Amino acid sequence: MKRSVFRLITIASCAALLLTFAVAQKRSKHGPSSAKVIREDPATASLAVAPAECSRMVRDLIAYVSHEKPDLTSDKAAQNRWLSEDLRKALAHRLEAYRDYAKKNPDSPEGPPANADFVGSWDYPTSFTVTGSRRYAERATVDVTFKWGPGTQYPGDTRLTSYVFVNEGGGWKLDDIYTYRGKYTEPSSLFATFSGNDYP
Repeated sequence: MKRSVFRLITIASCAALLLTFAVAQKRSKHGPSSAKVIREDPATASLAVAPAECSRMVRDLIAYVSHEKPDLTSDKAAQNRWLSEDLRKALAHRLEAYRDYAKKNPDSPEGPPANADFVGSWDYPTSFTVTGSRRYAERATVDVTFKWGPGTQYPGDTRLTSYVFVNEGGGWKLDDIYTYRGKYTEPSSLFATFSGNDYP
């Protein structure tokens, strides 16, 4: 009788142990079993402004794309001068996506990628202001506020846009353009748009 009771206790203990192990394994697949606070480490350096080269490139780029021609999407020399390798590859992908789209939709009014993509609006703004900049190691960001005046499609509108640079090959290159949500716009990343398979 004692042996039977001991055997039952042993079996029950093993079953409980296996169940506990199974539950622990199941939890580990979905994340930590208990909530944890992510520690904040102190900053290793004070916030620095972006190199002057980046702000100058933004001004030069905006001046360049303010016209339909020359077109940055086809000007290889300008692409190599201003765009990062990843953004150039993304642009090539976007052009290929447009060619596929145009073949399947010959009557579509949608045009190919163009200079306006680097401003974030088909209707060009009236003016812009460089409102700030910052640098984080090998990345830098220059913030620009675009304004639309009378005679445009968005009179009185202002939009905040960030030009993101990466230090590549010993120089700064444009790696992305981020447009923040506004009255007439949704948040968007130029790199993400160019890298997508859908067109437009």
